[in-house]
Amino acid sequence: MGRIGLLLLSMCFGMQALASDGASAQRQQTFGDTTVYYNAFPSTFLTPQIANEVQVTRSKTNAVLNITLNKGGKNIAANVQGTVQSGDGKPTPLTFRQVGKNGEINYLAQFPVAGPQTFSFKVDVKAGGATSETIQFSQMVAPIE
Repeated sequence: MGRIGLLLLSMCFGMQALASDGASAQRQQTFGDTTVYYNAFPSTFLTPQIANEVQVTRSKTNAVLNITLNKGGKNIAANVQGTVQSGDGKPTPLTFRQVGKNGEINYLAQFPVAGPQTFSFKVDVKAGGATSETIQFSQMVAPIE
């Protein structure tokens, strides 16, 4: 796995100390033999070089949702769609982009953040011929300069 994949996947596990929603430390959900890893984080957690490689705008008003699907120890491609909602606001569609190289496959979506907020996510993933599965979770994201 290359640098980008390791960085993004490590964020799925390492960012939990900043989440204060009481969820388990590991952000993953398994459907059959496919595991979906997910995490939201401030875009400023990415180095300028990595942000440029994955075409993410680094800003204290921008956050990123990372989705990675794994089957049999390998990342797999999928159709990923979802929404994000903050507070009592309306759900806003997320636009996911597939990024990665050398076998890495991550799906990234950017969304705005203004101060520490708890966001609710609803993400539908469909890999290959499998039926679509839905992941719903809430996570606090706090901008860091």
